[in-house]
Amino acid sequence: MAFDAFDPLQNVTVNFTEDQLLEIKEWFDVTAKPRLTINEGNPINVVTIEEFRDFLGKKKYHRRSFHYPSYGEIMEEAEKLKAGITRMLMYDQVVYMLNQWTMLPDLKHEVQLAFKVFDTENRDFLDIEELKMIVTGYGDVFNESETIEMLRDANVSGNGNVFYNNFVDSLFSLAPELKEIKAEYLYEDPEEDPSVPPEPVIETIVATPTQNITEVAQSPPGEAAQPAPQNPSTDKKKEKKK
Repeated sequence: MAFDAFDPLQNVTVNFTEDQLLEIKEWFDVTAKPRLTINEGNPINVVTIEEFRDFLGKKKYHRRSFHYPSYGEIMEEAEKLKAGITRMLMYDQVVYMLNQWTMLPDLKHEVQLAFKVFDTENRDFLDIEELKMIVTGYGDVFNESETIEMLRDANVSGNGNVFYNNFVDSLFSLAPELKEIKAEYLYEDPEEDPSVPPEPVIETIVATPTQNITEVAQSPPGEAAQPAPQNPSTDKKKEKKK
């Protein structure tokens, strides 16, 4: 079936919960206005691209499960929905665009993260006996004989250590069907997930009363900005008034 820009959710699995969809709908109903007319019909409630960006700016979704798009990425999706020129979005188009940037748990990443939990010294490897204990003792996924079979293909060093990232790579290469398994996050609270980088801090420059922002930004490193030069003619006029 051909993609319908005005009904984009056909055959699409929406990754938001019912509560999240309700929140999106409530925001849309409050923000949208009857601005768009299609084929001389009645005006349709829509939000503008700018209003959509304001919604994204509220950062309602954690960065572990949602990619916050750039303006260019937003407009690229808007073009697909034939909204690049009108810069207006219907409700289903809003949900479709948001859904494009959701990120589901990746089983391979979560397995590597699980091994890292036991690597308390950050060595990037585990003892082969530790690895066997983890694989057979947590989750009941593999029995001991299956684990031994897998370890034969692992990169085991001469002293019995296994670099677990290589082990997981090997595991997923041998069993590509693992990629089809629906994963869950190891850390329920995304703030506790060590694999999520911290929110970048944007530093702001505060100008002093005798400086403007342009002067501060243009000052060479280590040097104070010079005050703006005075206009001699203006100074003479001030003296005459006195």
